[in-house]
Amino acid sequence: MSLYTSIHNFCTAQKAVGQTNNLSSNHRGAHLLGEELYHRLNDYLKRHLQGVHAEMVKHSDEALLTYYISQWKRYTTAGSYNNHLFRYLNRHWVKREMDEGKKDIYDIYTLHLVRWKEDMFGSTQNAVMDAVLRLVEKQRNGETIEQSKVKQVVDSFVALGIDEADSTKTNLEVYRQYFEKPYIEATQKYYQNESQSFLAENSVVDYMKKAERRLDEEKERVPLFLLAEIMQPLMKCCEGALIADHAVLMRDEFQILLDNDREEDMARMYKLLARIPEGLDPLRSRFENHVRRAGLLSVEKVADQGDGLEPKAYVDALLEVHTQYAALVQTAFTGESEFVRSLDNACREYINRNKVCAKNSARSPQMLAKHADNVLKRSTKATEEDDMEKMLNQVMTIFKYLEDKDVFQKFYSQTLAKRLVNGTSASPDAETSMISKLKDASGFEYTNKLQ
Repeated sequence: MSLYTSIHNFCTAQKAVGQTNNLSSNHRGAHLLGEELYHRLNDYLKRHLQGVHAEMVKHSDEALLTYYISQWKRYTTAGSYNNHLFRYLNRHWVKREMDEGKKDIYDIYTLHLVRWKEDMFGSTQNAVMDAVLRLVEKQRNGETIEQSKVKQVVDSFVALGIDEADSTKTNLEVYRQYFEKPYIEATQKYYQNESQSFLAENSVVDYMKKAERRLDEEKERVPLFLLAEIMQPLMKCCEGALIADHAVLMRDEFQILLDNDREEDMARMYKLLARIPEGLDPLRSRFENHVRRAGLLSVEKVADQGDGLEPKAYVDALLEVHTQYAALVQTAFTGESEFVRSLDNACREYINRNKVCAKNSARSPQMLAKHADNVLKRSTKATEEDDMEKMLNQVMTIFKYLEDKDVFQKFYSQTLAKRLVNGTSASPDAETSMISKLKDASGFEYTNKLQ
């Protein structure tokens, strides 16, 4: 309290050199004394920071960070204390100067920050940031570090974001320019170098695992000692260095993974390439071509039976490929709509244009209608209701891709009539279920003749 009283008395002293004792001169004298005290403190802070700076340049790396942080904490603690002691000056002389629009006048705590920014920060921030980056690199290399040191440096950079136009406001300009920018640049360089070295000695599959781990590590690092605002630009930087720069190499590996049913690795590749713009387009195209070829090959295996080809064998050949890759789309590609579209395009191709229907485009719908007839006929071995529903759904899976559904309707109508006339239908419920499914797929008009 005695210091506060001394400051108060100094600022309100009515004596000033060369002044008379009238009210105007008393006010002017108090004003001059407030100004004198403010500038004396300003000069003292300059001298103090010169000494701090002289000592700081003797240190490097972590020792420099330790010194910087300790001096920053000590200095800002003193700034808070002085701001309290000088509150009379803040309320009167400082406020009046700021209200009159005077530049370079701040409340006492902000004055401490301004002095640090101008007398310490400008000449030491490069060394501090270099030490921070070396510390983070150690952590990336698997060493244990004092994360709090990085956090305290970040906090100091943020605190120095003083708005030049309005000293009562703060911004992140200092942090963004002197911390975030070099941090992201160093991160990009680190992962560019690491990825190139790793790929020179390891497989693409192993690289994808490493890239996945690195992305997770960087994301987890942000809340530990960085500002949340850095997350988006940092992850974009990492995705560029770890994924985009090697996207061609990863895509070239995709066909090998497809050929060998490496589902887990395909899922990993999908997740990585999904993070960059247009990263998945080449994969979708290759997937579509692969499924189309697989479908054609599956049909070729049964096509040699010629006219003796059983409808069930043909439909099973079509279903086998669809079932396999529909499951892959769901598990490895998260059911993504564009991969579903690629699957549909491929299935439409191999179902309507394969070796069996090469000479007669009506063969696919005709064979499917015959298969449906066999499913819906009463057999010597009773068909369970669940099995019947499953088989009808399989028929509809292939029906979805038929380009000439009218041919299917024609043959299906004929076989339906025979089943009903001859009493060979497995059950009325099964017939109704099939017609209902066709109505859902193609509309009322399509099934009108069947009812």
